[in-house]
Amino acid sequence: MINENENLINEEEKLSNQQSLEIIHKMISQARNQVTNDGNEWIIWGTLIFLASVTTYILIEIQYSVTFLGWNIFGLIAILMLSYRLIKRKPSQVRTYLGDLLKLFDVGFIICMLIIIFSINVAVSPNAGFGYLLMIYAFLMLIQGGAMKFKPLIIGAVINWIGALAIFYNKEFKYDMLITAGAVLFGYIIPGLILRSQSRKSKKITTGDNNGV
Repeated sequence: MINENENLINEEEKLSNQQSLEIIHKMISQARNQVTNDGNEWIIWGTLIFLASVTTYILIEIQYSVTFLGWNIFGLIAILMLSYRLIKRKPSQVRTYLGDLLKLFDVGFIICMLIIIFSINVAVSPNAGFGYLLMIYAFLMLIQGGAMKFKPLIIGAVINWIGALAIFYNKEFKYDMLITAGAVLFGYIIPGLILRSQSRKSKKITTGDNNGV
């Protein structure tokens, strides 16, 4: 009788362990689905920052009176895009701890970015300010890349941190703009293009499987 009870207890423990593993696996899968994206946002934001940086470099070279015209346009577009995103955002049916944590991280990132931009206008030199911006861009890439297990974003984070150091070392602002353009090219745009390519391939495979069934 004792052996039979022990066997029953062992079987129940095995079942509970298997169920626990299944629950954990489902939670991880749901969390990954929440943070996986098609790369379009990285491409859009990267392109806007790239164009603003290159435009500013050109305006400095030609000695145009409104040096920050490109960044002013970028700021207006960014406000419109973020406002539209908040209005059109649909509540997710499946909530996970990781998903909620990443949303808070996004909010914190946006607040930090706005404070840095504000500081550039009132207290901090543009040279230092853009170095700080690349620092928080890199942190965003590291978190998102780690959550998706996507190495190009993690590499992009390293590139942006190197870019931040280069900006702090450099003393001529126009070259800061070229450094920023290069950092977002390798940190935002290229990883975004890779993500979009992977997303399209996975959609084709899924569609093919569904058609096959």
